[in-house]
Amino acid sequence: MGNKVCCEEVKVQAAITFNDRDYLNDILNTEKELTKNMCTALTEASNKELHNELYSIFTNVIDLQQEAYELAWNNGWYKLEEAEKTKISQKQKEIQKKYDELSNKND
Repeated sequence: MGNKVCCEEVKVQAAITFNDRDYLNDILNTEKELTKNMCTALTEASNKELHNELYSIFTNVIDLQQEAYELAWNNGWYKLEEAEKTKISQKQKEIQKKYDELSNKND
């Protein structure tokens, strides 16, 4: 399996119509888009009452997204790649450099 990190994949029948994996991927993508759009709505809410209502909906959406992700992960339908240590180290150095640059601008 190389550097892939995942659970054992539950096989689904390939067909023209959606199977369980297709439905779950569609749900995940929809919830990710909803989350992004809800963030925008939260930052642009015109009053506290509206903000609170949107925030309540937002927390429900991210909870549902997490449940869908866990289901996809447990079925082996969502895979991650293990990052190489050199790539992690390189990214840490890049972030530290940017942080240092920003810190120096504020001095």
